[in-house]
Amino acid sequence: MTIDIITLTEEQYEKLSEEQIVAVQEAQLKKNRLSWSLEKKKLDEKHRLIGQGIFLSGIWEAYCASLQSEYEQEVESIRTGLAFYLQYTMRPTGSETPPYTVDYSLSIPERVQIVKEYYESTYEDPVTLFLTFKRDEIAPSYLSTGYKPLYDYFWVETE
Repeated sequence: MTIDIITLTEEQYEKLSEEQIVAVQEAQLKKNRLSWSLEKKKLDEKHRLIGQGIFLSGIWEAYCASLQSEYEQEVESIRTGLAFYLQYTMRPTGSETPPYTVDYSLSIPERVQIVKEYYESTYEDPVTLFLTFKRDEIAPSYLSTGYKPLYDYFWVETE
């Protein structure tokens, strides 16, 4: 199964508990069912409009845009629920004390900003910054879905 409901690194997936993996799979299945339903509704409406001889009237595009909007809202709701669940179940287990503020009441973007600011203000060399961030055992669980984008950002900065 392809997981595209959230973006996690292989390292983050390896650290997920069995319950967390099940939650990710369930969220992905919900998204997949919504995608299939969306396509079926579009096809049914297309056939209906063709049968009535009004397919080219612009109704089809408006209908598809409306369905797509509903679909995106539903998927975002699933994604948000999954991120919330993972956020509060991916607590660090190591004894390492992070040098930046760890506050689970903050949103993921706020956490990413704190960690990003810490690393950028502490390390001038992008390679050292990236390698240190990569060894950080707290960041993957603390940043949750925000880890991979920050990881990628720091990696790109090394080039």
